[in-house]
Amino acid sequence: MTLLYAATFTKALDRLTAAEQKQVKIATVDLALDPSGNGLQLHRVEAAPSFWTARVSQDIRLVLHKEGERTLLAWVGHHDEAYRWAERRRLVPHERTGAMQLVEIVERTEQRLAPAASSATAPAPPPIAAHRPFAGLSDDDLLNIGVPRDWLDAVRQTEEVGVDALFASLPDEAAEALLDVATGGRIEDHIAARAAPGADPFAHPDARRRFRQVEGIEELRAALDAPWAAWTVFLHPAQRALVERAWRGPARVTGGAGTGKTIVALHRAARIARDDPGARVLLTTFSRPLAEALSAKLATLTDADPATRARIEVRTLDQAAHELYARLGKTPQMAPPSLARAAIEDARRAGLGGTLSPAFLLEEWEELVDAWGVADADAYAKTPRTGRRTRLGAAAREQAWGVFAFVRQRLADRGAMTWADLYRALAAWVERGGRPPFSHVVVDEAQDLSVAQVRFLATLAASRPDALFLAGDIGQRIFRLPFSWAKLGLDLRGRSHRLRVNYRTSHQIRERADRLLPRAIVDADGVEEGRGAQSVFDGPAPEIRLFADAGAERDAVGRWLAMRLGEGAPAQALGVLVRGQGQLDRARAAVRAAGLDWRAADGVRILAMHDAKGLEFAAVAVMAVDEDVLPDPLRLATLGDGGELEAAYETERHLLYVACTRARDHLLVTGVGPGSEFLDDLGLGG
Repeated sequence: MTLLYAATFTKALDRLTAAEQKQVKIATVDLALDPSGNGLQLHRVEAAPSFWTARVSQDIRLVLHKEGERTLLAWVGHHDEAYRWAERRRLVPHERTGAMQLVEIVERTEQRLAPAASSATAPAPPPIAAHRPFAGLSDDDLLNIGVPRDWLDAVRQTEEVGVDALFASLPDEAAEALLDVATGGRIEDHIAARAAPGADPFAHPDARRRFRQVEGIEELRAALDAPWAAWTVFLHPAQRALVERAWRGPARVTGGAGTGKTIVALHRAARIARDDPGARVLLTTFSRPLAEALSAKLATLTDADPATRARIEVRTLDQAAHELYARLGKTPQMAPPSLARAAIEDARRAGLGGTLSPAFLLEEWEELVDAWGVADADAYAKTPRTGRRTRLGAAAREQAWGVFAFVRQRLADRGAMTWADLYRALAAWVERGGRPPFSHVVVDEAQDLSVAQVRFLATLAASRPDALFLAGDIGQRIFRLPFSWAKLGLDLRGRSHRLRVNYRTSHQIRERADRLLPRAIVDADGVEEGRGAQSVFDGPAPEIRLFADAGAERDAVGRWLAMRLGEGAPAQALGVLVRGQGQLDRARAAVRAAGLDWRAADGVRILAMHDAKGLEFAAVAVMAVDEDVLPDPLRLATLGDGGELEAAYETERHLLYVACTRARDHLLVTGVGPGSEFLDDLGLGG
């Protein structure tokens, strides 16, 4: 028997309770071990040819499609729903593209089948004109993008208010093409590939995003154990093209939160390792929590292919760089962040720095002098100040450089090096012919790379055409100031692609979060990234609420978390995010109020917003969004210059955007009144 499972099965499984999911997994593995279905009580669905149900429990049924030696796990749910679902579906290849589709039977409404008026009766008054966004599309237009023939008239007759329901009923490739058309895109940009005559319809790129053949029991178990990670299995054809393309140079994929950048990065790493037995791939990012999440997802993706997994190392970039430096026979003595801060204070006490504040000098050191490897006063005067809004005259630069020379001498006296120093040393080693232990590097959340890290990666990219692949989003930059990648040797022109479809976050959450960002963001190389991503599913509207005090907020968030748990969401799919360490106790109190635990491995996750980058949850509560918390008043108090204040506000706004877009289905944003000024942009009260 050839066993496949569909994305519809994965999504339906995710909606069941934990106990029901466990029963389904046992029954599914039993089916794989015994294709005859003995003990599962298989029943043919009389109204739906080739569909069968299999008994999981008294009320839960698997929906199978059986044809010859091929069995497809199509759906799972309660008894009556399972039969209704099967009776309204057909599994057929599309007549033009050849891609296999689970097609929903068109609802034949009175509006679509209204009889012609009788000559004996007065004609009905003309209906009020309604906007039908797809009325002008021809049969060929619709067939070319994968719309099933039965749906052609229904698509053209759909009014604007009904497009969301329409998209939910169509195959993904058709829904996403129509979504783009409805928001100003061109139908010609979405013509689907056509299968060769006689080709397997399940092998078509559009079909491969929704159906997967299971190679053995272990792979089936891995897939069933990770329904939340369905994205590691189902790639959009546009994503697959980025994964499989020979780029002939460093490449970058960009896109808003939830558009699948991490998916592409994971699959790219796996493809390189699978296709090239000599490859050694570094899959990397900037934080340990995100690296751990990448490692877990990679394990799911490669569970049935241990040889591929063995050729991929997952590390933070700092970990990988530190290990590489140590391999060269050197033991790096890394300077703690406190060393530069203390040295600046000592320099100020020694009369250096003029009227420049310690806070300004520390940021200038971290973001300009150390970042760019500025070695002397002349180089300091010539270094571009991109992102540093404060302009310094000659006298102020001279005063500042006296402090920075003091810091550099302090580092030398201690035999310590900064991370920027370490990356510069490694870049110089590679340029001299050094060979790192990895042949390819795939970077997730690349927007937060530092200047020194980009320079190091640029030297690696020169070693082979496809040595470097980057994924990131300017709108989620929260750690670094902007800079020109091209000037650092990483020219991505012609090899940068933007993803425009959001698969993770509901339309309602994405639309609210997008209000925090400008319509277009331009990077330092002049590349413009419009927000413009469209979500492929709907959900409840986000809730934004203010309370009289922290106790009332705690109780409300606790009730909200308990409601999500009561709806079947596992505790580990719930996240509570706050601005920083000072608000963690408020989050813990809310979790306790819900009767939950954040300390258990499978408990609710409580995180500072910075640490949530790259993570995702079914439901997220963003707490303590107070007037005196976001933006961070301590940070703003150290900035006297208007330009620096503007940059800080922008970063804080990005931080709230990151927090809100960690949510898939449910988002709650709370604070104590009057609340952060950003809440008005997010839509407080509307």
